[in-house]
Amino acid sequence: MPTTRSLRVALLFCCMASSTRFASAAPARPNVLFAISDDQSWMHVGAYGDRATRTPSFDRIADEGVLFSHAYAAAPSCAPSRAAILTGRNIWELEEAGNLMGVLKSSFALFTLDLQKSGYELAATGKTWGPGRLEGFGAPGTKLPARSYISSDTESITGKAFNQHRLEKRRRGIYDRDYARNFEAFLADRDPSKPFFFWYGALEPHQDYDTGAWKRAGKKLEDARLPGCLPDDPVTRGEILDHGLEIEHFDRHLGRMLAVLEKRGELANTLVIVTSDHGNPLPRSKCNLYDSGVRVPLAARWPAKIPAGRTIDDLVNLTDIAPTLLETAGLRTPREMSGRSLWPLLSSTRSGRIDPSRDFVVTAFERHIITRRDGVGYPMRSIRTHRYAYIRNYEPDRWPAGDPDFLSSHQRFYGDCDKGSTKSFLLRESHRADIHPYFLLAFGRRPAEELYDMQSDPDQLRNISSDPRFESIKSELASRLQSYLRERGDPRLRGESPWDTYPFIDEAIFRHDSWRTRGKAGTTPIRDRKRN
Repeated sequence: MPTTRSLRVALLFCCMASSTRFASAAPARPNVLFAISDDQSWMHVGAYGDRATRTPSFDRIADEGVLFSHAYAAAPSCAPSRAAILTGRNIWELEEAGNLMGVLKSSFALFTLDLQKSGYELAATGKTWGPGRLEGFGAPGTKLPARSYISSDTESITGKAFNQHRLEKRRRGIYDRDYARNFEAFLADRDPSKPFFFWYGALEPHQDYDTGAWKRAGKKLEDARLPGCLPDDPVTRGEILDHGLEIEHFDRHLGRMLAVLEKRGELANTLVIVTSDHGNPLPRSKCNLYDSGVRVPLAARWPAKIPAGRTIDDLVNLTDIAPTLLETAGLRTPREMSGRSLWPLLSSTRSGRIDPSRDFVVTAFERHIITRRDGVGYPMRSIRTHRYAYIRNYEPDRWPAGDPDFLSSHQRFYGDCDKGSTKSFLLRESHRADIHPYFLLAFGRRPAEELYDMQSDPDQLRNISSDPRFESIKSELASRLQSYLRERGDPRLRGESPWDTYPFIDEAIFRHDSWRTRGKAGTTPIRDRKRN
């Protein structure tokens, strides 16, 4: 008769064989669906308390996974933010890619290409990285058709582009791609023996809305969730609701993608991450380091590894996505990445604050579009803790939204603020006593330092940097920010500002070689814009 020990050994081998068969039957690594909207603040999502914007797909990811309450983009401008996501690095570490319409070079490692080398199949629909030019990735220089952010050239960094399916009917401002159907086309085309990474990049809710569409959709002005930096007026509330309709469009396509994965039996083994590249495009949000400009929605779901139903309050940056996905694939995180893997938070069973070291986040901004006569930007750095936000404005003599008398190419005056109903309202009504303070918040000059108590002033309306009661707090935050920037090699700390002189790559609006340099060698060049 077999001994007890021999029975145990036999049972162990049986279990090992069963485990081996299970491992070979199921993918060792999950698929990844990365969904990113274009210009969406965290506040305009149902899971964060917005009553007017219906986002059942995002809310499902949050309910069945985790919701991050304090997630921040690296920059409040699309191409720099997306470059930071791809590289896991701060924008000042990326040279020309730290600017909109800059150059993203192959000298910077991208997590997508590392995934591809490790066996993942890459694909995308909609907007990935850009607008700008890729250099050294085996693709020709990006040539953007007028008012388009989609180019097959990005296939070299995000895989095959699936953009062939178009919407039969759409509202003004909605892009014509059928994102969900394109995702389904990818699933039909993919190699099933490989895990996939799919980038779903909606062009919504970017500005150019169907003004008044909220009325036809049955929305109510009183339900609009206004950022505190905007006046409470039917114009501003209406634009927020129109903005929300485009968020709902993004969410519907996400829902269709989840449904097709579920139908194919692949949702359970797909890590789904949903976020946005930065905040909303209304005045004092986009191109600003206030929360409405850099605080974004973020939720993740993978039932096998992420305990569900939790809200995480740790401060996280979208630069954390690259090391997170590398760890997901079993890959090493390059030392040069400034982001940190989110897996200690994702795999925890706790809610609230989990990692004591995640008590601050740093964001940055350099140049968006050409909206000043000398072609320079409005450089800023910010450190955000749970209680305070400190912003350092390096050039306080400049206008933060652009020169008031400089006509930029497509956003008109104050060009770093997108055209829209609210911007027009503030410019038109700036003489009114009740509106002028909001006009100044959006377009007026700012001091070198700003400090906000996020507990008593979550909308960041009262700058307390000159209040002696907060001097020690300001000094501490400024010191922490300086230490981090020094650690990560920010040229600003050396008195350098290379972003002001980098070329502006924009075939759609005007060519950068149409700028004539009149500055002397060693000084910041002065450029005069000319149309070809």
